[in-house]
Amino acid sequence: MKKHIKSSLIIIAGAILVMVNSSNANGPGGDRTGAPGSSGNCASCHGGTANLGGDIVISAVDKTTATVATEYTPGKTYTIGIKMGGTSTKKGFQITAINSSNVGIGTFSGNSTGTRIYSSGNRSICGHNTPGLGVWYVDWTAPATASGTVSFYASGVVSNANGSDNGDQMVKTSFNLTAAAASKTEQINSAINFTVYPNPASHELKFSSVVSSVSIMNQTGKIVYSGKNVNQVNIENFANGLYFVNAIGENQTPICKQFIKQ
Repeated sequence: MKKHIKSSLIIIAGAILVMVNSSNANGPGGDRTGAPGSSGNCASCHGGTANLGGDIVISAVDKTTATVATEYTPGKTYTIGIKMGGTSTKKGFQITAINSSNVGIGTFSGNSTGTRIYSSGNRSICGHNTPGLGVWYVDWTAPATASGTVSFYASGVVSNANGSDNGDQMVKTSFNLTAAAASKTEQINSAINFTVYPNPASHELKFSSVVSSVSIMNQTGKIVYSGKNVNQVNIENFANGLYFVNAIGENQTPICKQFIKQ
């Protein structure tokens, strides 16, 4: 009887050990991004000094223009990429965004498969919930008003896949987005808010505000109209088709719109 009890205890202890050693496969939770004020980084749980060729890089792409971003405009959304190198096929990470006061800033959404978004204190965290190959994406929407430089901190683990928390490689990095200059933000907002109407148009094309200069080009690239300090253009003599408006608006804002003459 004692022998059976002893064997059962060994089995249970072994099961518990396996559970503990594999618990971080679903992500550790909390804030282990390595950001100031966090609970450290992935080395808090994963030991060892192994070199598995690991590294981690953060990138940002403006979803509107599909261009690499080095600064943010209030209210706009950016796709944040987290890419890890290394020889292992089992990798994990956590990332957060904070302002200069170490407070969480912006909103995460649209995370890729194998990750989850949750809160830790006043910060939003995106991290793995299943080990991955090392490429993840999450959308980040900037705050409605500029808040200085935003810093992204990420920490990750390149696992040696031995079923324990020993012998892994921990990697970490940070990445900054500075706030766009106020004049640039005003230009972007002016361009977004500027409209041409009616569209389609038959007789007159009107602008939502006066432009200091404007040129209208047809589909072949020929300029069919140019003018200054106008808010409407007579287009009765234009041939039917698609036209492009290039103008300079308020705050020297470059404006590009299109309309159909019918």
